[in-house]
Amino acid sequence: SYVLIGSMGGQPKNPVWVYNLRVHPDVEIRDATSVHRMRAREVTDRAERKRLWDTAVEVFPNYAEYQGKTSREIPVFLAEPA
Repeated sequence: SYVLIGSMGGQPKNPVWVYNLRVHPDVEIRDATSVHRMRAREVTDRAERKRLWDTAVEVFPNYAEYQGKTSREIPVFLAEPA
């Protein structure tokens, strides 16, 4: 599984891919030379979102800074094997 964070550096609007995933959740994710067919879902459960967000911030602390720059809640998606 892959966690996808729609931060766009804390800009006021979501990145375009967020809207695309909401309409077309079936994706291919390339990780180095491997390609994985996956289905992405926006994480709306508060506890699950918090857990994934906290992990993302631990790995990439700038996400916390980005959230502080914007009034929108930065979207979190989970891409799982299709």
